[in-house]
Amino acid sequence: MVITAVTRTAHGWRAALPALDRGRAVRSALAFGLCFGVVTAVAGIPYGVFAAIGCYVDAYGTRDPYPRRGPVLALLCVGFVLAFTAGSLAAGDVWAMTAVLSVVSVAATLVVRTLRLSGPGSYFVVLVTALAAFLPPVGLAETAARAGCVAIGVSVSWLSAMSGRLVRPYEPEEHAVSAAFRSSGTFVDATRRAAEAHPPTDLTAARRSAYTAVHGAWSALDDTRRRRAAPAPRRLVLYTLMVRLEVMLDAVQSATERRGEQVPAAWGSWLRDAAAAVGTGRTPESWPVAPGTRPAWPPLVTGDRAPASPASLEGARVLWPVPLPPRKSVGGELHLVLSSASPAPTIALRVGLSVAVGTVLGWALPLLHPAWVAVGAAAALQGGPGQQPSQRIGSRFVGTVAGVAITALVAQVYQPGVWTTVVLATVVHAVSRALPATSLLARTLLNTPVALMLVNAAFIGGPGLGPLAAYRLLDLTLGLCLGVCAALLVRGVPVRRVCAAVSGAVAATGPAVAERLRTGSADAGSEGTAWQRTADLWTMHASVPTEEIRSTGTADRLWPVLLSVRRLLSWNVLGGPTTPAPDDGARVGAFLHVLAGAARRDLPGSPGLRSALPHPLRTPEPAHDPEAHRRLAALRSALERAAPPSPGERDGAD
Repeated sequence: MVITAVTRTAHGWRAALPALDRGRAVRSALAFGLCFGVVTAVAGIPYGVFAAIGCYVDAYGTRDPYPRRGPVLALLCVGFVLAFTAGSLAAGDVWAMTAVLSVVSVAATLVVRTLRLSGPGSYFVVLVTALAAFLPPVGLAETAARAGCVAIGVSVSWLSAMSGRLVRPYEPEEHAVSAAFRSSGTFVDATRRAAEAHPPTDLTAARRSAYTAVHGAWSALDDTRRRRAAPAPRRLVLYTLMVRLEVMLDAVQSATERRGEQVPAAWGSWLRDAAAAVGTGRTPESWPVAPGTRPAWPPLVTGDRAPASPASLEGARVLWPVPLPPRKSVGGELHLVLSSASPAPTIALRVGLSVAVGTVLGWALPLLHPAWVAVGAAAALQGGPGQQPSQRIGSRFVGTVAGVAITALVAQVYQPGVWTTVVLATVVHAVSRALPATSLLARTLLNTPVALMLVNAAFIGGPGLGPLAAYRLLDLTLGLCLGVCAALLVRGVPVRRVCAAVSGAVAATGPAVAERLRTGSADAGSEGTAWQRTADLWTMHASVPTEEIRSTGTADRLWPVLLSVRRLLSWNVLGGPTTPAPDDGARVGAFLHVLAGAARRDLPGSPGLRSALPHPLRTPEPAHDPEAHRRLAALRSALERAAPPSPGERDGAD
């Protein structure tokens, strides 16, 4: 019995631990260890530390498909080297350091968001710049030598990040599509349970998770596209699967809204099996179709169970690239990031302000390693996916305290030598990279000893690990407090930007729906633009709660509108050709234009938005598409009657 109990306890601990990405751990260990070890052996450990710092670029791009990851990560690598060089050149002059760190933090925040590169935002760019800026001033030759070591680190990390392309070139997008199938299967099961429960259970969480995963899969496929180039056969298969999943997900959501339709029992288990197949690089052999469901496009689905390949590929070629948005240049992406509907300028202002003050304080106060003040300020505002600043600060503080305590205790009995430092730093860095992005506390706990060992190794004859650990806790705590102050001073994403994102999505949907009703078929140009504006609203919906010190309920106001806009666009492109109705198209276009104008006035569900709508305002009823009336009415209802936040929350939305 004792053995059984111990076994169960071990299984419980194993289940509670986060899943480790072993492949990423091995790649990170090889890249980090190779750079740190080789440069240390050739030029000494101080230069090895600079190469190791360059390896921090491996925190980015892990979820991005390879066609996008390669060039975008290369740009970030160049940015790392330039940021380090700028920080090194500014060393010794407090105002030059403040200017450089402020500009780098703001620019890095905007550029990383423009490139849409997965990872901890501008955090590591600020870290690299701050470490260089607070080192003793050196000449141009020494700066070039140090920057060259950083370049070695980023180059090897880039090769490591792209090495998976040789084995499974489509793995990132396959994982994204697999996650979409899995989350949709969970939504299907939740829908069936809710239909059988009395009273019906709330499906908001399962529905939001499913649509978020589907949005992520479409974004991954969009990231693989090239201008005027046909998609690779495997990506066309994934595109086909996603089109079919859209049809199924739309049918499930329609069933929940009508409350009279039953979702087929086999759908949930089939979606999970399909998710497993896609995740391992295979294609589901068949596809279940609900009786009476209108197919997305005639060649895509025939009969009760249609083969997923190869017949469906022809249908996909007809539909491609809808609903993916049109391709944009980097300048176009930057224009979107700086637009009135983007949260990025506010976030960049926060980071730049806190880093500037942190740089001045780090210089003025008698601190042992003052760079961590500016780094702590950036850490409070960047690098915690899906978490509010207060949660990020709490996780980083607890993780830093634990990491400092471990380092200080070890330093009392053992001072690591050069090669012990190389080995320990490599192993701990690899384990931290293997943790999921959501494990911020555990990552901070592991990163703290690594940072302390690197700093201790760079300062030969310095104070040692013990004093460095104590000052690291003091410096970072001061920086985190600055981050809190910046978050309170620049309070979240302004309401006017949230309203602009809602208005932009509704306004772009108008021409797309009107064109379909006018001509009887979807227009790729207007449809793609509408999906792009909807993607911008997705970004706003995800950004608002993660930039608030306390929840305001703004994201909950946005969700019904986001779902309604997306459902209207899904019907628009997947419903198939119908009889043209120019008059209906004109009425629907005018109706959505009015809704978009009202949405710019205030948040969904607010009295200000309702008062901006003309009374009476009739929802159009297209004669040939009764389903369009239902979805237009759902969008109007989401704008007029979205659930308001609890009393006192509205003040924090601004």
